[in-house]
Amino acid sequence: MLVSSAVPATAADAPDERANAVRALDAARVPVSGASLVQYAGLGDAHIVGLLLGAGIAVDAPEPGRQLRALHSAAGQGHGRIVGLLLKAGADVDAPDDFGCSALSAASWRGHVSVMRALLAAGAASAPAAPDCLPLHQALMSGQRAAVALLLAHGADVQATDRDGRDARALAVRLGRESMLKANVEPDGKRD
Repeated sequence: MLVSSAVPATAADAPDERANAVRALDAARVPVSGASLVQYAGLGDAHIVGLLLGAGIAVDAPEPGRQLRALHSAAGQGHGRIVGLLLKAGADVDAPDDFGCSALSAASWRGHVSVMRALLAAGAASAPAAPDCLPLHQALMSGQRAAVALLLAHGADVQATDRDGRDARALAVRLGRESMLKANVEPDGKRD
C-alpha cells in the first residue's frame, strides 16, 4: 500500500490518509510515536518515516526523555534523503538535542558534507547556543577536512569558543590539525 506523506488534496482526504498510514504502520508493527520517527530516520527508512509523518507524528517530536529529534538522527547517520523529507515537512533546522547540539553539529562530527549542505541551505546556524556543539569544533575534533572547509565557506566563526575557552585555532593546534584551518583562514582569524 502506498501512502503519501504529502499534504492531502482536501481537508476531507486528511482522515483517510492518516488512517491509511496508521494501518500500514500497524501492519509493519511500527509504533506510531515520536520515538519511532527518530529511530527510522536514523535507519534511513524513507517509507516508514513518510508513513509516520502521514499518521500525524510531529516532525520535531523528540524521543521521550531526551530531545533527540528525527532530523538529528538522520543527519548524524548521513541520510540525505530523510533529511530532505524532514526539512520539507517543516523540521526546525536548529532545534537542539538534550546536549544543545544541532543537526548540523551531528552531520559535522561525521563529515556528512551533502547533509551539511542541505542543512545550511535550509538556514542552519553555524554556531548553536551550546558551546560544546559548535559544528566547526565538531568537524575539527573528528578530522573532517571537507566539513571544516564547507563550514568556513559558510561563515563559521573561527573565534567562537567552546566551554573550555578554545577557539577553532586553539583546538586545531591542540589536535595537530592546524593545516585544516590554514588553507581557509588567515592568521588574524579572517577567511581568505
